[in-house]
Amino acid sequence: MGFNKLFWGFIFLFDFRIGGIDILPDIIGYILFYQGLSILEDKNEYFGKAKKFAFPMIFLAIFDIYQPQINEIGGNPLGVVGILMGITSLILGIMMVYNICNGIANEARLTNNHQLESQANNRWHLYLINNIIIIAGIIIPMIIGVFFIVIIIFSLVTYVLMLGLMKTASHTLE
Repeated sequence: MGFNKLFWGFIFLFDFRIGGIDILPDIIGYILFYQGLSILEDKNEYFGKAKKFAFPMIFLAIFDIYQPQINEIGGNPLGVVGILMGITSLILGIMMVYNICNGIANEARLTNNHQLESQANNRWHLYLINNIIIIAGIIIPMIIGVFFIVIIIFSLVTYVLMLGLMKTASHTLE
């Protein structure tokens, strides 16, 4: 049940906007992460650590529900504060996913499921690389402009693989 909530949490992290409004609001995703990690935290310490990162993400996600389009305002509407909040959110998200993947790897190791352990570690590395690229794009916006399509495809593939990991963990560890 906990991994299914994590699965749905990742679904809500997909960014689909209509008129600047996120139709899959991240706040719902982070609430699902918090609930799922509350269920899983007794399994091992990594899930409890991840839960600590999910909690502040609920509140930071409030600011992501609506984002004016660039041509409406001509830049980041919150300026430096918005950039710092974005980077903070990415770092907290990285730490949360690090602990989720390590929690899955640890549980897989305990059940001698080396394939799932390896899968969790590989997914973590992909997620980290994806977010480092995004952070670099925030700091140096030209990176996103030049590699926009590649970054979008890599991000989608990373999230789909994370969804697969949550489904596999749900079937094998719960």
